[in-house]
Amino acid sequence: MEWIEYRSKFIENAQKSNKSRKYCEYWLEYAENLWKQKFPVVFSQKHLCALLGYDPVYVYAVSNAPSNFYHCYHIPKKNGGLREISEPLPNLKEIQRWILENVLYCFEVSPYAKAYIRGKSIKDNVRFHRRQKKVLSLDIKDFYNHLTDWMVYQIFIEAGYNEAVSMMLTNLCCLEGSLPQGAPTSAALSNILLKNFDYKVGAFCKKSKIRFTRYADDMTFSGDFDEKEVIAFVKTSLEKLRLSVNGEKTRVRKQGQQQEVTGIVVNDKPQLAKSIRKNIRKDLYYINKYGLQSHLQYIKEERSKYLEHLYGLINYALFINPNDKELKNYKANIKCLMKKEKENKLNN
Repeated sequence: MEWIEYRSKFIENAQKSNKSRKYCEYWLEYAENLWKQKFPVVFSQKHLCALLGYDPVYVYAVSNAPSNFYHCYHIPKKNGGLREISEPLPNLKEIQRWILENVLYCFEVSPYAKAYIRGKSIKDNVRFHRRQKKVLSLDIKDFYNHLTDWMVYQIFIEAGYNEAVSMMLTNLCCLEGSLPQGAPTSAALSNILLKNFDYKVGAFCKKSKIRFTRYADDMTFSGDFDEKEVIAFVKTSLEKLRLSVNGEKTRVRKQGQQQEVTGIVVNDKPQLAKSIRKNIRKDLYYINKYGLQSHLQYIKEERSKYLEHLYGLINYALFINPNDKELKNYKANIKCLMKKEKENKLNN
């Protein structure tokens, strides 16, 4: 539908409801601003509920008390400790996906942001940093918890939505004052909120011919540079957003050392770390030699679908490097083991 057609239909419906000319002018100006930016036109909270396809009673309940609509749990962090995951319940997750697809993807994000961008994958992040003299990895401390509901509210206001709509959109995306780690909308919102930061750091890096990308809270810099100067600039830039660098996760790797970007080795061709590949090789050796159950008992693994876990890990490794012959053989081996395991369960 073209804007002229939309405008005509709006005026026609408004006249049927005996709305004044002033009313039409006000709301058409509001709608046109959103239309030009390719955002969905949303006039009110009730209108938003209709677009979402949910009863207003339910949407208001979620908006007013989001904590009742999340399942929270913890998972182990790679370097120790626990990470809290706040996963929205199915209906809220569907609502957030609508917001993601129809609203958030309309916002501009920087070319330096590589996480959770439509049509891009983790490979688009690592390919920039292959075969470099130096790789610097920086992590933003407690990332999502420091991206507040007020910051989110401001981006909807700046997009052109009125206060009521902006407030409901914010409440549907936030939990206890910040972005919940586990919601479909959080990563996209973080990219929008850090757009200016990305451009600022990107301009700084461009002057010194440094390669820069950000994958959610992981920032990577590569090339030939003074890492102290880069770290100091990033710290100062983050402070303006009330964010900080996690010093414990700061890593500098030179040529000759294993250079990793978001868990992928980039010294030459992108691939998983040798330690992970070695563990896959070792697991398959012992499974084939002693049997699956004996191996699981020995390593004290309680996972019910361990073969599926290994299969997924191998598939991920092949996604990063599709030409890895060794991993292709492992994949075929795992397939055979999974088939035998399925047959054994059927026979028993």
